[in-house]
Amino acid sequence: MTLKHSLQRLLQRAGNLRLFANLRGDLFGGITASIVALPLAIAFGVAAFAPLGPDYVAQGALAGLYAFIIAGFLASIFGGTPSQITGPTAPMAVVITAFIARFTMDPELANLGVSTAEAILLMVAATILLAGLFQIVLGVVGGGRLIKYIPFPVVSGIMNGIAVLIFLSQLRPFFGVDNSASFSSLITGQAGFNYVTIVVGVITIIATVYAGRLIRVIPAVLVGVAFGIAAYFIIGFIVSPDLLQPQNNPLIVGPIPSALPTPDKAVAFISFAVEIPLSKWVYIIIPALTLSILASLDTLLTSVVADMETKTKHKSKRELIGQGIGNMGSALFGGLPAAGTTSVTMVNIKNGGRTRLSGVINSVSLLLVVLVLTPFVKWIPLSALAGILMVTAVRMVDYKSLILFGKKSTLENMLIVLAVTVSMVIFDLVIAVGIGLVIACLLFVREQINKTIIRRKYSGEHIHSKKVRTQEAMQILEEHGNQIKVYELCDALFFGTCDKLLTEVEKDYDSKFIILDLKRVNTIDLTGTQLLRQIADRVEEKGHHLLLAYLDMPGDRNKERLRSYLEDVGVTDAIGRDHIFPATDYALEWAEDLLIKEEMSEAQWDTQILELHDISVFHDLSTEQLRLVQGYVRPVSFRRGEIIFREGEPGHGIYFILSGYVSVFTGNRDHRLATFSDGVFFGEMSILEDKPRSATVRAETDTKLLFMSKKNFQQLTESEPTLAAHILRRISRDLSHRLRMTNAEVRALEE
Repeated sequence: MTLKHSLQRLLQRAGNLRLFANLRGDLFGGITASIVALPLAIAFGVAAFAPLGPDYVAQGALAGLYAFIIAGFLASIFGGTPSQITGPTAPMAVVITAFIARFTMDPELANLGVSTAEAILLMVAATILLAGLFQIVLGVVGGGRLIKYIPFPVVSGIMNGIAVLIFLSQLRPFFGVDNSASFSSLITGQAGFNYVTIVVGVITIIATVYAGRLIRVIPAVLVGVAFGIAAYFIIGFIVSPDLLQPQNNPLIVGPIPSALPTPDKAVAFISFAVEIPLSKWVYIIIPALTLSILASLDTLLTSVVADMETKTKHKSKRELIGQGIGNMGSALFGGLPAAGTTSVTMVNIKNGGRTRLSGVINSVSLLLVVLVLTPFVKWIPLSALAGILMVTAVRMVDYKSLILFGKKSTLENMLIVLAVTVSMVIFDLVIAVGIGLVIACLLFVREQINKTIIRRKYSGEHIHSKKVRTQEAMQILEEHGNQIKVYELCDALFFGTCDKLLTEVEKDYDSKFIILDLKRVNTIDLTGTQLLRQIADRVEEKGHHLLLAYLDMPGDRNKERLRSYLEDVGVTDAIGRDHIFPATDYALEWAEDLLIKEEMSEAQWDTQILELHDISVFHDLSTEQLRLVQGYVRPVSFRRGEIIFREGEPGHGIYFILSGYVSVFTGNRDHRLATFSDGVFFGEMSILEDKPRSATVRAETDTKLLFMSKKNFQQLTESEPTLAAHILRRISRDLSHRLRMTNAEVRALEE
């Protein structure tokens, strides 16, 4: 019963993973992918272990295969991209090659109780193990999102730099010279060359390049290797029979152990770890971070490509965790670091692979190769693998970035690509990425500094608030509105843009009101806060006012965060909390009210309740006409916040404001369309057309009104047609004046 229960649980888990949902496609896709992965695994493994010398060529090939087998299997099970194939990639091989090359010249490794080569391989395993751990941490904290923010020119430079390094690293096996030969001796010809390796390498390159065009059924890489092996054996049979000897032959991979992978590195590392000096751990941690970031970037790029082909969406968090588990497993079994391989993944997808089972089948197929076909793998010429990697390197170059050369508009991006590429070749990946990011940040800051933070500037005589006022009040604004200056700001107020803003605002210190519209400002740094305090102090010295708009906005998380920040640094107290408004319109209204009050006489500004003759529509009526109108209107009152009428209600008449003011809203009650003050009218459309109310009107203060119903206006028209016509003319004239003012504001905004 226990065994049966265990089998049922295993089948249930497999069903949850949907391992058998696409069995035929996954089977064919996984097997086909393994055919492409085989030469790549061997090539990357041989390239990575090349600094250790010819004695470790076979072990390098096996390490490449183990990466596909162990990391590929674990990443397929635990990853977040079902169709992705994981294995060693060119960037991973380059980092390991540089790591090994660095430690081959370290004399201290000989004192750690094992051979120098074995010590290096154990440190490689430790590096890959840490890299896997870092990837898991990246996945848990959502680091996949951060990797997406690496600038494209930096990524392009990394790819180009890796391509150059791979190509250069394969020159020695291509020409058949010893690994100790310098590049200068290769260029000058002093290192000599081997015609056999050159011929085999050239044939492999030609076959690989043209196979994709002529023989599409068989993967081009496999065709290239097959032609390279054939050329090697033909030369051996006809010209040099000693090439057919597998033992101590530096031109081929050589014998590869045929055995199941075992976690021997884990056991050996436990006793070796205590012997590693603390100073050496620094040289392990940095490459481990490099590997984790590079592998994560490579993997997520491949995941995006897989999504586009399969019309699915990967889970980046789970994918990074799965990749980390895979790399830790590969390290314990002596494999190379791994990442999502775009080329092999595409082969898998094109041949029907869609679920995790395709990755599992790929790993199992390569395991069978290790167990059964290693006697044949040993005959693969190193120069054939060099040819494969040279083609891979050439195809890795981001040719789109080369188009940036010679174009003035893209010169800065080209500078980043070139700097990262050269730094990759001269130094290493970490320094190259650092240089690229620094240059990108500096160019971005310069771009922001060159941009003006002032989106638009206007004065209060051209653009007014939504508060509808009497013609006398509007006349004051037209004459003195230039005392109100509005600055619409955008983007970031930071150290790079503060000086430009200060230069402009200094010109308007004599204005009574300066309004800063922060609607489009997304961030303010400490330099920006200091600038706001400085402007507030200078304006206050002159007895004027600095107002901030679009800062007091409940519900807007970004503005709430910005206001909280300004409160913490003391800016809101310096400016005055009563000088902070939810929108520029409210700030304009506040400034206009104060300006009108200053320009009007005390009697004019007196807030006592108006009489009928004070209403603009009835200004030029005689006493008798006013008495007649008085019989057709009735007083009504509304408390602050009370709704006068709602949108969609029937229109019953027109309102005239005696005291207070009301606001007009439509749809969203939080968005104000207009505000009407004392002395003006609203709701006039109800007597002009028989339609429902088009907006909602709310009393903003305790308000007193005169109401003329539609019925009363009709009675006035029948009994006193001349008087009714006169009232309609005055209403039309006021509406025309409002329309002219609106048109003037629109033109001002367009300028």
